[in-house]
Amino acid sequence: MKQLKYWILTALLLLAVTDLTAQSFKLSAGLREMLTEDATVLRRVADSQSRISLIMKVKEAQQMAQVCADYGMEMVTDLGHIAVVAVPVDQIEKAASDPRVVRMEKEGGFHYCIDKARETVNVNPVTNGQSPLSQAYTGSGILVGVLDCGFQYNHPTFIDANGKSRILKSWDKEKTDGEPKDIVLTTSDEILAHECSYGSRYGKDPSNHGSHVAGIAAGSGRYKGMAPESGIVLSDFNVPMVKEGSSQLYSDGVLTGMSNLFSYATEVQKPMVVNASLGNNMGFSTETKLMQEAFAQLTGPGRIIVAAQGNEGDEKEGCCYLSSGTNTQGDVNMKCGDLKISSDIYWRSAASLSVVFDIKKGNDTKTVTINSSELTNEVKVSDQGDYVVKSLRLDDAPDGKQVWKVSFVPKNEGGFDLNIVAKVTGSQPFEAYTKFLNLINAPQGFTLSTAYTCCVPAAFPNVIAVGNFCNRNFPNDVQDKVGVMNTSSSWGPTWDGRNKPDVSAPGSILSAGNWYCPENEEEKTKETYDIPGKEYKETWVGQNGSSQASPTVAGIVALWLQAKPDLTPDDVLGIIRETSKAIETIPNNHSGAGIINAYAGLCKILGLPTAIPALSKNQPEGVTFRLAGDVLYADGAEDGCPVTVYSLSGAVLQKTTVQQGSISLHGFQKGVYAIQLGTQGSTLVRK
Repeated sequence: MKQLKYWILTALLLLAVTDLTAQSFKLSAGLREMLTEDATVLRRVADSQSRISLIMKVKEAQQMAQVCADYGMEMVTDLGHIAVVAVPVDQIEKAASDPRVVRMEKEGGFHYCIDKARETVNVNPVTNGQSPLSQAYTGSGILVGVLDCGFQYNHPTFIDANGKSRILKSWDKEKTDGEPKDIVLTTSDEILAHECSYGSRYGKDPSNHGSHVAGIAAGSGRYKGMAPESGIVLSDFNVPMVKEGSSQLYSDGVLTGMSNLFSYATEVQKPMVVNASLGNNMGFSTETKLMQEAFAQLTGPGRIIVAAQGNEGDEKEGCCYLSSGTNTQGDVNMKCGDLKISSDIYWRSAASLSVVFDIKKGNDTKTVTINSSELTNEVKVSDQGDYVVKSLRLDDAPDGKQVWKVSFVPKNEGGFDLNIVAKVTGSQPFEAYTKFLNLINAPQGFTLSTAYTCCVPAAFPNVIAVGNFCNRNFPNDVQDKVGVMNTSSSWGPTWDGRNKPDVSAPGSILSAGNWYCPENEEEKTKETYDIPGKEYKETWVGQNGSSQASPTVAGIVALWLQAKPDLTPDDVLGIIRETSKAIETIPNNHSGAGIINAYAGLCKILGLPTAIPALSKNQPEGVTFRLAGDVLYADGAEDGCPVTVYSLSGAVLQKTTVQQGSISLHGFQKGVYAIQLGTQGSTLVRK
């Protein structure tokens, strides 16, 4: 163990993969930090053969196989010139110095970021819950992929009327004597027999997160999801234990899971939208550049990714942005409350900074001085007894400013408070971004906000980022106001100044599929019922967060893909921007284009707003449509109300009135028609 640790530290000292003036390092910051960890921690991340899975880029795609062979790497996910590979620990130095290798990347910190919601986003007119339109657009023929943890495969929301699983394929793991073994479930019988995913089966991750998210996007049970007839494809990632009681999800695992899902879509030649209700708040760190490039490669026509914006929009959650304005120096007060995991602060400036940290633990005060001009690719570690202070330089920002990271890391279980005063001196103004570290106050002329809290991968240009709109709240909840954004919803911009989120959707108390086992007895369930012969119960539960808002949008995108299977991410963004209901001035970094409108978006895709200028984009309030043969019943509409029936090309086919609560469609051929009800609104009908 000591020899391994010694080799790693020596390698880092020798590995000058770039000089101080370079804009980016060949090894990402997370990988450099990982290689300085204690060997026992490193082995928890590595497999039984002391290999680390990471993302690697080579100059030319045809070089990848030979590079892997030269350094004993195992291919995990092949994306051409970018791949996820398992690299022997003792080969990282040699591989990184190889001129064919452009970059090696492994970033951690990723974490998990309906009944009423369907009304808020106007989905009912396009599904079988409220309108004949549901017969036309239910997600049929479209795949909804979910990358998450904690699936209950045999929940009734994932089972069709014939008792078959609507889950078509799932990547999972199975318990072995050593490392968990990768498995793929491909038939209805084996999926249902497996019951639930690895982490849930063995108590590694007693979460219902994946079931809840998948149910919102595509469930067909009591609380119907957005695309209830879509095919469901799941990828459950295993979260390795990095320290006792602490888990970690890495960027290479996210990329492999995403690639697996889209590989199935390619295999069966069907459109797919993937939901990723997970993320890492990167602030203005650009350390996931390979991951961003790979995501862009995976998306395209009929290949859409939707992701949660994040839940760190409240300064009390420990993620906060500070700007010094025009000031070049000042004292910044911070606090690490109950330090159990790494608490980080990122600095950005056009010039070097000197920061003196006065760190108080109880009555003991330590002083650590960091000069950014002295930071290179090496990770500097200052041992303070119960904790260490790490510092390193990251890749430079797109605007050329330099970025540094300082971390306060407990050596053992932690659980203590640190009160910190950072005395900052520089020749240029500076910015700071904290993660799990509260900024208590800002000096005069400084500003505090929750900017830059948007998560990766939602921050990527080709990913649809979704914020959390408060559509309802718990009784006595005085913090979140119905009708505005939830206070926890994360804010943009991204590290390169782009606006995020792209759109918002309900994420407050959405009811969807949950699972029951002894580990989650404290869950506040909406409704439970026993399964004969099983030790758990099926449940429905209401949960909050951008994790719930994101699959709402993903399910709607599935409905849109049914209407136009070759939609691209740019197409979806365009539809969102033209048809969503704005709740703030656009553009903004809070709610994006506003609340997504499934019905208006579908009309846009079908060309109805331009082909039929007189057609309303909204469903008539208080009117429910139901089709029986040649008669369209309009329950709630007044007799005598004018009715115009259009073809989808915009031709007027019939002008009539509501008679005895109904509209005659006698003589109409099978097809989809647009019905305008006076000035009240419109609906689409499949006859």
